[in-house]
Amino acid sequence: KNQVEQSPQSLIILEGKNCTLQCNYTVSPFSNLRWYKQDTGKGPISLTIMTFSENTKSNGRYTATLDADTKQSSLHITAAQLSDSASYICVVSALCSPGT
Repeated sequence: KNQVEQSPQSLIILEGKNCTLQCNYTVSPFSNLRWYKQDTGKGPISLTIMTFSENTKSNGRYTATLDADTKQSSLHITAAQLSDSASYICVVSALCSPGT
């Protein structure tokens, strides 16, 4: 059964501090993992897209890591700002193969 779980469900941090969000998944076979940021009342914005061969990817103050062996990803936010207050979504895409 393919599942994606994020933690923590909510997080309160001080401005200027760093924080980390976690994503665990059971999706197999794996195609890619994406992190999105969604501001209240707006559509999601893509922060990063990672394939199984990529370990780390940065986008400004956002850094995503991926461990395809343990099926875990982290999103690190450096020097948090008020504008970072949003929902963060981890999306895992399965690799389509014949018979699935």
